[in-house]
Amino acid sequence: MKNKFLAPLLSFLIIFLLGTTLVNAQFVEHKPIPNPFKEGVGNSLFSLMKAVVDKIVLPIGGVVAVLSFIYSGFLYVMAQGNETKLATAHKSLLYTAIGTAVLLGSWVLANVVCNTIHQLGGPICQ
Repeated sequence: MKNKFLAPLLSFLIIFLLGTTLVNAQFVEHKPIPNPFKEGVGNSLFSLMKAVVDKIVLPIGGVVAVLSFIYSGFLYVMAQGNETKLATAHKSLLYTAIGTAVLLGSWVLANVVCNTIHQLGGPICQ
């Protein structure tokens, strides 16, 4: 008995809330979204992506890489000669090194592509 009324009631509430949201959205004053990276970012998508990578992805990735190396060292110390724990610690260190290489390699690759585009007459990468 409860299931017969639950679906129509839920549908009505969703449609009602969606409708009121759309009506209220028409009367809201539209303001431009401020640029969160204020300086050094132009108006192009490329400059926004470069700012996101340089100011968000690389710093967070660097911190995660350092913490991963510390954790790998902790695993080596806690293994105390146990072969299975040493294998786990070795895998952790290997994957941390690969991840760090990918992170730094992507930054190098992005800079190489940016400089190549600039040499071919494209926009200057800042």
